[in-house]
Amino acid sequence: MSCSDKSEHDVIGVWLLTTRTIDLPFDVNQDGVSNTNLIAEIDCNKTETLTFDNNGTVSSGNEFSNPLKYYIENDTNVYRIISDCNTEGIISFASEFEIAEERIIKISDRVYVLSGDTLTTVYENSVKIYNEDFTEVIETKDLKLTYTKQ
Repeated sequence: MSCSDKSEHDVIGVWLLTTRTIDLPFDVNQDGVSNTNLIAEIDCNKTETLTFDNNGTVSSGNEFSNPLKYYIENDTNVYRIISDCNTEGIISFASEFEIAEERIIKISDRVYVLSGDTLTTVYENSVKIYNEDFTEVIETKDLKLTYTKQ
């Protein structure tokens, strides 16, 4: 697709990260409700965005936070997350994007699928779940990010 076609493509605009999911429910905020959407559970990365411009560039703005640490409790087999948020800083990037097919967007070889007003990507096996003392990876899960057009 040529650059002139990008200006009219549905992906142009600002997209807010609305779900960050893995296939396990967590109750990180200890409100008694478990959720697979980590955005509902953790006060980190509440303002991550992707901005697609008609000149073929995409930029991201995101609160800086330390990586989440996932583990399973030895005695209860309950999944837990250790989160350490730093909402004072911002981390960002700018890159080119490619419209590979009408509904397939590529950013640095990462595939995003456009469906209506959502844009989704999956990081396969990127979530490592450790034993309680963090000496062994017990399992891995996919991380799915869904952005909603603003």
